[in-house]
Amino acid sequence: MLEIIPANNSKRWNEIVRSLPEYDFYHLAEYHGLDLSGKALLLHFPHKKGTFVLPVLLREIDGTDYRDITSVYGYAGPLSSENNPDPEALRSFHEALKHYFDTQRVVSVFSRLHPLFEKQTSLVDDLGKVTDTNLTVGIDLSLPPAEQRSQYAHSLKNDINRLNKSGLTIKKAENTEEIDWFRILYYESMKRVNAAEMYYFPPSYFYDFLSGIDSEIRLAYYQGIPISGSLFTRCNGIIQVHLSATQSDYLSLSPLKSVWDQIRIFGTENQLKHMHLGGGFGGKNDSLLAFKAQFSKQRFMFKVWSYIHNREMYERFVKEKFGRNIPETAFFPLYRF
Repeated sequence: MLEIIPANNSKRWNEIVRSLPEYDFYHLAEYHGLDLSGKALLLHFPHKKGTFVLPVLLREIDGTDYRDITSVYGYAGPLSSENNPDPEALRSFHEALKHYFDTQRVVSVFSRLHPLFEKQTSLVDDLGKVTDTNLTVGIDLSLPPAEQRSQYAHSLKNDINRLNKSGLTIKKAENTEEIDWFRILYYESMKRVNAAEMYYFPPSYFYDFLSGIDSEIRLAYYQGIPISGSLFTRCNGIIQVHLSATQSDYLSLSPLKSVWDQIRIFGTENQLKHMHLGGGFGGKNDSLLAFKAQFSKQRFMFKVWSYIHNREMYERFVKEKFGRNIPETAFFPLYRF
């Protein structure tokens, strides 16, 4: 039987997630509680041959009595207690999900999958489709430090050496003023790249994130001024570079290179396993992905899962919005494009 756990029951939610071999901060209740775009729920299916969970955001479809499901910003997706789930248990999990979708009048389901968790694909293979989006970049922190740095592009090594000689210093943000500096830098960076509204997190987001999730901000100071920084997380052996920013006037200096190098060293010293840098902006093959690729030869595939549960209503909503002029786009669900 499917257990439905709201994010405000964080003790129960996290107890289940943390009992599984693979999970990240994206799967925890505190992170889901920061997203107000829908009702944050953990769908938990215990079975005698394994445990399955799916963290979701249940959203209302405006003007209707139907709903749909999406995932938080980042890499979430389903999890299992087993490396090779029993087929019978997996079928039961799918049937329990579909019954829940029926009771909640869910039209469609979308989730970004975690690039480091390859087995996620097998958990939803027979329910909708999984699509390869683009590559992401990671650093294997279990390698000796010298071997990690040997994978740096030659130009990256030179730039970091130059930054170190320039007087650039990296420090942890310790107080509200320094957190606000990062927030301002982040807003400026989002404006520079014409980011969508969803990327402009409210001020409270940064404080709530740092207080509720194992994370910190590292700032780069140049001539006494904070000019760049990253908010990164630590969870289950994984560092995720969650948000990064650089002041426009100092882009040519490229201080973020030194920030990420220091985070890598921190992760190695604390015996973490992975440092995941992510991919291009919006999953694209762009200059951001090229920037990240300088740090490592390790690559992962970012995948997304999409499932149309009620095809009749899905097609009706698409037709009501676009008529015959349906746009050519991979956006899902299309009626929200």
